[in-house]
Amino acid sequence: MKKTKVGQIVRPFGLKGEVKVKLYTDFPEERFSVRMPLFLSTAKEDVDVTVASFRMHQGFALVSFEGKPSIDDIEVYRNCELSIDESRIEHDEDEVYFFDLIDCSVVDENGVLLGIISEVIDSPAHAIIRVKREGKDLLIPYVDAFVVDEDMDKKKITVRLIEGML
Repeated sequence: MKKTKVGQIVRPFGLKGEVKVKLYTDFPEERFSVRMPLFLSTAKEDVDVTVASFRMHQGFALVSFEGKPSIDDIEVYRNCELSIDESRIEHDEDEVYFFDLIDCSVVDENGVLLGIISEVIDSPAHAIIRVKREGKDLLIPYVDAFVVDEDMDKKKITVRLIEGML
């Protein structure tokens, strides 16, 4: 079974078992729907969890899980990633989704590696990719003016940078 990352738990939210989740998906209502089975990746193992509740709050998802009704139950999952069984995702072959971009390498037009995509930020105007690199991260608007090529088979994105971006 292939898993796709859909978010990362940032921290507990309140005392009743909710967690604040940084989203890796552009369809949070589908990926975190009530009764959706997910995998919670800890340092030791993947834990099966089922979504008990979901709501959005200030750009983050607030999620609770069945059988984990208090802050004590979920505190241990701080910074853990959440994944979904990829067979549950309807995926158009021509479409590139946010979760597809995570962990893609980013190169410039000369083939020089700039870094790895660690996050996709969904801003009102357009998506922005965060490229993790030594030193300061690079933020690149995910629009045709900057994105030259997407090779999802090789998990490689080619970008055109403008002066001052580096």
